[in-house]
This record gives sequence, structure tokens and C-alpha cells, in this order.
Amino acid sequence: MRSIKRVSLVGGTHGNELSGIYLVRSLLRQPSWHDFPSLDIDCLLANEEAIQLGRRFKDCDLNRCFSKSKLQDLQDERYESRRAQELNQRIGPRFSAEAADLCIDLHNTTSNFGCGIIITNTSSPNLHWKLQLCHFLSRTCPRVRIVFDCIGDCSEEPFLPLVAKNDLTFELGPQAHGTLQAEVFWNQRKLVLQTLDFLERLNSQTLSDEERSEKTLEVYIHTGVVHYPMRSDGSLAALIAAELQGRDFEALRPGDPVFQARLCCQRAASLEPECYPMFINEAAYVSSGIAFQKTMRCELKIPELKADGSLSIIELPSLN
Repeated sequence: MRSIKRVSLVGGTHGNELSGIYLVRSLLRQPSWHDFPSLDIDCLLANEEAIQLGRRFKDCDLNRCFSKSKLQDLQDERYESRRAQELNQRIGPRFSAEAADLCIDLHNTTSNFGCGIIITNTSSPNLHWKLQLCHFLSRTCPRVRIVFDCIGDCSEEPFLPLVAKNDLTFELGPQAHGTLQAEVFWNQRKLVLQTLDFLERLNSQTLSDEERSEKTLEVYIHTGVVHYPMRSDGSLAALIAAELQGRDFEALRPGDPVFQARLCCQRAASLEPECYPMFINEAAYVSSGIAFQKTMRCELKIPELKADGSLSIIELPSLN
């Protein structure tokens, strides 16, 4: 594998998710990255106007503007669409040899997510070292969950970190949008600095034998969404059941309460083959009618990282 050199660290993709914004601002005040001499680190705030407004976005969701087709549309004059073009040139261009080696995008969620690590591009041999990194982070940070957002071709996936050759999204919660919580902020900072430390030692070939060794890793694979029951006027007809609230990444079985409307409780029907909900009652998704996202849980074998830098294809389960 080639060394990881150019790293883009992005906060404020959503202007009301404050941990990443304040973390990037604090890191920009550092005079240098002397602890990571092999890395060229670019810290930036993605959506300055939304940050000033204290909102998720100004005109449209910036984190939905980076698909291949959207980046080719130069006629869209909305602020986030124009900003996506600028970020694509700074971090990418997407699909090019000049793109950054890694983009880390910093997010918060109102759901009980813990320290989430989301990977969208899972089709490259680079998934091998990313999963070894995830295992390392799971040993140093609390409640780490690894999520695969896509299996297979991700060229039309619209997310900002895909502009780089490799993507990582650090999604931490629960934290109310527009607020800061010390535990969430410090956990996000730890994830970032531990990642940079791992990459520095990966580049210098000083990872320990244990860090390189074959492992088994628990991973959650995104399989779909569940919508709220809706009234004809577009308003919610039910709430998340109290028994489900806060149970992100816990098994949801047939018969478990899902929605509550007055004295009537809607329970889970047959969910294939099992369901581990995430983003339960995420505030940003309510306007789209999304109650939670579905995942399936699996265990992956992660091969040893060889000293010669060779990478292996990770065998992924079929979603069919």
C-alpha cells in the first residue's frame, strides 16, 4: 500500500453540529502538527454560512452534494452546491489521482450513537487498513460502533468524505444540535488524534505485532430506513416508543414496541433477518419522516497487516 500522506479533517459540514466545529477551530490554533511528520493535514470548516446561521444548512444539505452527478452539475446556484464544487477542488477532485488520501468528516447526532465510525467506500483493498484502524480505536475510545453505509459501488453516494480516496465519518452522540457536551467533544478529539497517531505509525512501519495481527471485528451494515406513520396532512401520527428510544444498535425483534400513538402501540413486524436500529429519533431526519435506520450486525475477519504493506480484500456478507 502507498503511505497515507494528505489528510483532510473537516468540521461544520452541518452548521449546528458543534463538536467538529470547535475541534477544528482548536486544532487550527495549533502552530504545527509536529507529532505527525509524515502527514500533510488540512483542517477546514465546510459550511461557513450554515455555521454563522446556527443551522444544519443554508439552502440544501451540503452532505448530499458530492455524488458524481451533482458534482458535474455546474448550473445549481444554491450556496451548498457551489461550496461543494470548491471543496471538491480543495480535497479532491473526486475519483482523481490528486485527491487527498483520507478525509475525516466530523458529525454529531441527537441519537444514542456513541462513538460511531462510518465507512461508505467498502469496495477497495484500503478497507483492510481502515478496519485495523477501527479495531485500534475501539480499544482506546468508549462505545465505538463501526458502520458500513454502502456495500458495492458508491460512485453516486453523495457524502463529502468520498471526495478523498478514503473516507471516515466520526458520528458522535447523543448531543443536541446547537449545543456542546464535554464528553462528546473529548471523545471526538480522542478519535481524531488516535487516528493520526495510527496513520503516523502505519507510515513509519512501527505498528506493534498485536496491532497488525488478524482480528475479528463487529460491524453494522446499513440496510434501509423505517419511516414514521404519517397523517394525510404530513404530520407525524405516532412517536418513537419509550421502550425503543435510546436503544441504538440493540436488536429489535418481532413484537418489540416501535411507535406509540395515544393508547395504541405499534410493534415490530418480521424484520429481515434481524434489525439493529441506529439514528433512532435523530432530530435532523424528522422532517423527512425517518424514524430510524436499519442495520444488520455481522463479524468480519480482518487479515494481518503485512510488514510489506500488502493489503487484502475483505470478504463482505451479501445483502440479498
